[in-house]
Amino acid sequence: MLLKLLIICLVGVISTCEKIRYDNFSLFKIHPQNEKDLKFLNELPKNGEDFHIWKLPSTVGDYASVVSSPEKKASFEHSLRKRSINYEIMMENIQQAFDDQIMSRKRRDTRKQLFWTSYQTLDDIYEWFHYLAEQHSDIVTIIQAGQSFEGRNITGVKISRQSGNRAIFIEGGQVGADWLSPTIATYIVDQLVRGAELEILEATEEFEWHIFPIVNPDGHEYTNNADRLWLKNRRPTMGGSIGVDITKNWNSHWGVRGVSFAPADTNYAGLGPFSEVETRAISNYIDSIGAKLAGLLSFRGFGQRLVLPFAHTTSHMYNYNETIIVGRRAMGSLAVRYNTQYLVGNSMEVHDGATGTIADWVKHRFNPPLVATYQLRDTGSFGYTLPVVQVQPSCEETFDSVMALIRESKHVGVL
Repeated sequence: MLLKLLIICLVGVISTCEKIRYDNFSLFKIHPQNEKDLKFLNELPKNGEDFHIWKLPSTVGDYASVVSSPEKKASFEHSLRKRSINYEIMMENIQQAFDDQIMSRKRRDTRKQLFWTSYQTLDDIYEWFHYLAEQHSDIVTIIQAGQSFEGRNITGVKISRQSGNRAIFIEGGQVGADWLSPTIATYIVDQLVRGAELEILEATEEFEWHIFPIVNPDGHEYTNNADRLWLKNRRPTMGGSIGVDITKNWNSHWGVRGVSFAPADTNYAGLGPFSEVETRAISNYIDSIGAKLAGLLSFRGFGQRLVLPFAHTTSHMYNYNETIIVGRRAMGSLAVRYNTQYLVGNSMEVHDGATGTIADWVKHRFNPPLVATYQLRDTGSFGYTLPVVQVQPSCEETFDSVMALIRESKHVGVL
């Protein structure tokens, strides 16, 4: 315990004293045309600190999102041109985009409200949750899954207007650099609590909602205080490395595809399934409601895909055929406001095929009828630098689709 506290204190000192900047770092969107291109791109993580890999392609026709330092930009472009790999430079200076994200934050007013015109902090979210629980004690309850490695609470809310209902579990913020999914999760909370439309009221009368906006609070805080591009949690691993990609740390075909076993890599999957305190805490919480679990929705940036289980195969398992109908109709509802287009399918067909996800684990262990992962805005033009002007539209369209998922699931008999 003493060693753990020393590590936490040391990390805290680094976080407050050194804030990494990414001036003149460039965001590349790269389009593989063949298997040779795919192999080259998927070997980029072996280049250590030369690149920040936001997304790797799983198939020809997919894309990679890669951030290059100014020192490596020219040689990286040369490597791509030499191989005739098509690419676009989406942004020449990602630090400016990060600065804009921070500057846009509004100070909360005396009524302790959140805003969805900018990204939110962990403290703001948790304080607002307690305010909601005080003001709406008849339907809102604070819930705790446990604590992170550095001792931060993993806090959520339960929303329910009737007891004994089936449960829908929502989570976000597994990736530190992903600031969009926590903001969308809090918007869903706000709408479920304060929304007056009949469909919203029915959703909270028919189901109890368990919502955790930030599963990885240490990583989230680290992106605010030290390194905006940090993806993993903050547990020291081996060889001086820190962090595990907790999106790949769940007990469903763990380590089979799309992961690394090198601790320094950003997609390091850990020593085994549930090796991380954060994934253990959330999995234990889900176990506690598993008997009444009707659905799970996992939110992440980015890619504009609704990903259905399972990632290890292209076979359409369990109730996939019914769920994809529901998903396509719901993404049609999502597109109504702003014409944002989502792909729908399992991970190997429309995403990266990476295994060990929370959605696959929940579907395999409990088989609730509705399970899906949102890869939110956008399709690689901004990635984690998504401008704040897109935050509220993302919240609005996503909530529309969540209501549509419930509506369409009941229509086709999934729920």
